[in-house]
Amino acid sequence: MSSRIFLDQPQLAASLYPFTLMRKVIDMPLGMLTIREKWDSIFLQIGGDQNNPAVTISSSLLPSVHLAKRIASLKKGQSLFSADRTWLATKGAIDDIPKRSSAADSILAEGIDVIRYPWDLLNCLESVMELDFNILTKNRRSQSIPKGVVRLGKHAIFISKGARISPCTLNASAGPIYVGEHAEIQEGAHIRGPFLLGKNSVVKMGAKVYGPTAVGESCLLGGEVKRSLLFPFSNKAHDGYMGDSVIGSWCNWGAGTSNSNLKNTAGTIRIERDGVGLVEVGQKCGVFMGDHSRTAINATLNSGSVFGVSVQIGNGGLTNKSTKSFRWMDGSRYRLKDALDHIRNWKALKGQVLTAEEIEQFKRIYKTDK
Repeated sequence: MSSRIFLDQPQLAASLYPFTLMRKVIDMPLGMLTIREKWDSIFLQIGGDQNNPAVTISSSLLPSVHLAKRIASLKKGQSLFSADRTWLATKGAIDDIPKRSSAADSILAEGIDVIRYPWDLLNCLESVMELDFNILTKNRRSQSIPKGVVRLGKHAIFISKGARISPCTLNASAGPIYVGEHAEIQEGAHIRGPFLLGKNSVVKMGAKVYGPTAVGESCLLGGEVKRSLLFPFSNKAHDGYMGDSVIGSWCNWGAGTSNSNLKNTAGTIRIERDGVGLVEVGQKCGVFMGDHSRTAINATLNSGSVFGVSVQIGNGGLTNKSTKSFRWMDGSRYRLKDALDHIRNWKALKGQVLTAEEIEQFKRIYKTDK
């Protein structure tokens, strides 16, 4: 068996803020599976682990079967570089990575997708969801679609063991639909694929969901949602609009919370990145919300907003575009003791506990991200 080493290039964690505050890049959920889980499944599928030396892979690389085959075919000491000479992978350990590409030890690859910024998680969402659907359903058999469910479209619909689906609309015209183990879709929901729903998650009555949207395990989803990614254990349970957004774990949107994803001028949305300055995102962009952040009822979130970890957002008009971690609704510093007590309460609602390791993470973030 070979070992895979994942390496973050300089500034990668900073450029993917706020989602790297609580996890490594390689362990970010992207679709239903983390980036690491995708690589593990792909290499197992292609047999790339058998009798091969270690490989070192950039954490920013978007997993694909094609790319895994390219990496597996490298000779010992060879490296893969992008067309602009950015290092991507090496057949060998970290010490084997060349300082620069040369004809002798490197192969150039065209059309390689990388993840540099939070909005890249949305730009690649449809393709990674298709990959996840294939991984999650391989060698498994779907339950039958229950009576009363309106099924549309030619793409696959997979219903896992223990999932419950009341009369609703499942439209797979634009992509597949996956319902995880013991997940639930309640009556009157309208879902357009591609759509992935994690185990133990619930789509509530009358929800309207537009793909590509991926929802992690133990989440609640309601209201109107479009082209969004929810990490595990988060709630958007009530009416209100969520669009073109990435939401970290353990977040909660209060009833009536909505975000803007388009400027009134229909102009380009720009987001500040440390060490880079303002970066153009495009015309459509919603919210990037770090773990354990929550909104009050009827909160309104600006297009291109970025929130750190444990930000409490009020309903006093459009929010600031960028808010560092541990802030209370009035903009004051959230006391760490209070924040930890509240996080414990939210975890208890889903049968989870706050660990000593997480507490140390929060202490570090409290000191550095302010």
